[in-house]
Parts: sequence; structure tokens; C-alpha cells
Amino acid sequence: MTSAALTSAPYARPPSVAITGGFIASQASVPNETEDGVAMLSRLLGDAFDNVEQDRSAARTALAHAFALIEARYFQPAATTKAPELGVLAPWQAKKAAAYIEVHLDAPIRIRELAALTRLSRSYFSRAFKATFGLAPQPYVQRKRTAQAQALMLYTDEPLCGIALACGFSDQAHFSRIFRRLTGASPNAWRRSQRAAAERPAAYCNA
Repeated sequence: MTSAALTSAPYARPPSVAITGGFIASQASVPNETEDGVAMLSRLLGDAFDNVEQDRSAARTALAHAFALIEARYFQPAATTKAPELGVLAPWQAKKAAAYIEVHLDAPIRIRELAALTRLSRSYFSRAFKATFGLAPQPYVQRKRTAQAQALMLYTDEPLCGIALACGFSDQAHFSRIFRRLTGASPNAWRRSQRAAAERPAAYCNA
């Protein structure tokens, strides 16, 4: 299933949302390191929605950077006490695998495809991937998809069923099950709480 599920009608650039705690964000172009996280995320997602009809590749790239940086905010893998010297992916292999995952989240991602990209057997790739990223390929992809879904839930009014399909989940039930396991909340509850938290500072300022 492709991201066409979210493109049945043209999007307008979403308004900026003040998010308590802030999200880290990036851009399809090189991120501006002087920007704070919220501003960068807002700019990234704005660029993605501006390009979603005219330049799907640019839109997907912007979203890929956005959810990768959201992942840094919400999903930090446990640090290992000592980096293994053997059995890890080479830098070029790790970069290639991560980039492939980021731009194919809306489609099935198979171990054999990642192994072929890195010129490794499937079994060796799986072990080396976990040693490199701290997660096996499937949980890593699930976290990336969940982070992308979080960005779409915050900055669009798309229904959860459309977001689920656009982020590579088989259906809304599958999305909800993975989302709850990773965040401890259902997608609907998470969306409501995050939007309420974003609105509270604005309401206070206008009081």
C-alpha cells in the first residue's frame, strides 16, 4: 500500500503547533541547526505537504527526515556499554539499510531486500543489524512507522485508517496494536493528549 491513501485531496500547509517539550525535526534539504525542534518539524512537514501532489519523492524525503528525528525524541534504543567490534554492519551498509527503510515505510520491507542491498546473507544481516542499531529489523521498522504516524496524527486531520495504510501497517487494528505496545496509549488517546498539550500554552497566553 502506498502513501496515496493520504493524497485523495490536495493538502494545505499545516499551521504551526506549539508542542510542550518539543520535537526534533529535519528537512529534505540539510536541516538548519540554529532552529529549535518545533520550528524545524513544522517547516519539514509544511514542505512535505506542499510537495505531496507535485513531487512525491521530495515529500517522502521530508517526512522520512521528520519521523527519523521524532524517533530520536520518543524511541531511544538502550545504549550498550561497549560497542561490538565484530558482527556489525559497516558504515556504508548501516547507512544504506537505514535510508532504504526510511523511504519505503509505506510498503513491505523484507529482510532479503535489505540483505541484498548490503551484500550479506539474510541471517548474518539480521544479526549485524541488531548489533548495529540495538534492535532487530522488524522492531526497528515498527518504531520508524510509528514515529511517522505520530507526525501525521499531530499535523493532519486524516483518519487513523488512512494514516495506518500510509505508514505501512496492514490495517488500523494492526497499527493500533503496535502503537499501544510502543507508546502505552491508543492512537486516538495519544492524538488527543498531544493536541490538548499543544493548545494549553496558547489558551494560557490568551487568557
